[in-house]
Amino acid sequence: MKNILTIAISLILVIGVAHELMAQTNSEGNQLELSIAIEKALNNATSTRIAKSNSEAAKFGSSLLSSDYIPKVNANISYTRSQYPQIITPIRQKGAFPPLDDHIYDATVQADWEVFDFGESRAMRKKTKALADAANIKYELAKMETIESTSSAFIQLQQLRELKKVQEERIETLKKNRKQLESLFNEGRVAKVDLLKIDDTIVSAKAAIISTNNRIDQTLLRLSDDLALERELTLANIKPINFDNDYAFNPDNVAPEYAPSVIAAEHQKDASQFNAKASYRAFLPQFNLFAMEQFRSGSNLEIDDQWMVGIRVSIPIFAGKKVVNNQVKKKEAKSQAIRLEQTRQQFRQQLNKLTNAQYETQKRIQSIETRIKYLEETYRVENKSFREGRSTMTDLLTTESKLNGVRAELIAMRAQLRMLNLNIAVLTGQLNKEMAIKLAEGEPR
Repeated sequence: MKNILTIAISLILVIGVAHELMAQTNSEGNQLELSIAIEKALNNATSTRIAKSNSEAAKFGSSLLSSDYIPKVNANISYTRSQYPQIITPIRQKGAFPPLDDHIYDATVQADWEVFDFGESRAMRKKTKALADAANIKYELAKMETIESTSSAFIQLQQLRELKKVQEERIETLKKNRKQLESLFNEGRVAKVDLLKIDDTIVSAKAAIISTNNRIDQTLLRLSDDLALERELTLANIKPINFDNDYAFNPDNVAPEYAPSVIAAEHQKDASQFNAKASYRAFLPQFNLFAMEQFRSGSNLEIDDQWMVGIRVSIPIFAGKKVVNNQVKKKEAKSQAIRLEQTRQQFRQQLNKLTNAQYETQKRIQSIETRIKYLEETYRVENKSFREGRSTMTDLLTTESKLNGVRAELIAMRAQLRMLNLNIAVLTGQLNKEMAIKLAEGEPR
């Protein structure tokens, strides 16, 4: 009976291990790569879809005003009963008395074509074209920001994966030290307080892993929403990226004129200026050509028709609303010009801030790598000194905590350098999918 039980337990363990290996293999085979994630995000991210819809709407708006060159054709049908008889059909002979009736049926087809309006329509078309160009630039910028956001999510997940690995290795090391410390305690070589200190450190290290897992879950949820996935992502579903290389991105063009935000602001300024011109030219005359075919009948339903062509001149005499509107549009144009200047200033400030942070991060990485070597050697010496009774557990745990903190800082700095590279590429308008993958991997573009 005992042998049968042993065999059954062994089979259960073998099946469990095999199932775990199969699950791990499947997860590795279905890992999401950064290139695929970027494509999915560009198609599904809400910010990109909104910007695309705005761009399409602005483009159609521009086409709508371009249709002013085409004559407008409309038809009207009416029936009128009047108190006194009215003229039914046109008088075709001089001296003939026109037919009259108090029941009149009327149908009219009219074409109207605006010939000249002193540039008001042209200014409005240029305004909508500038707004369409600005919306298109914003759409391109939204795509770059989506690429940057997706790449940053992969970088953050790799950072947290590396951090979790360091934290787990720390716990394993602390547990081994705890066993050795317990042996020393049993021999009477260390005090009970030393065991309590290392137990407290182990509990704190486990709490740190819980915090890391929470950050992983939040990042995965945000990434899953951007990709519009129906299933929940896990860290095993994300293909790791390289964190060994450290590369600082140097943009080709750093002039404000090449920045998407500045280009969009320039188009918006142009649109506001054209809008101000259009509102001013609304005070000038308008010339229209028109042609009309009219069908009329009385109560006897005998239809007669006539055509008319002519030119119509509209001269605004006074319109208080247009006067106020013109002043508003002038102020808006002035405001957009100031906003363009502000956007240029913000671009220079942000670029300077990012490049300084990039340089500082590079130097910190170099400093941290040197400090890790120092702390590793210090920990080795203090560990030996503790076992020989020449130092305390407090000194050893202090050094171990510093070493662990510096390792985590190195991982954070490497992630920060990659995200700064992406931010600079977006700001200067140079980011695309291929460049984002290389910058995330820390490789030269």
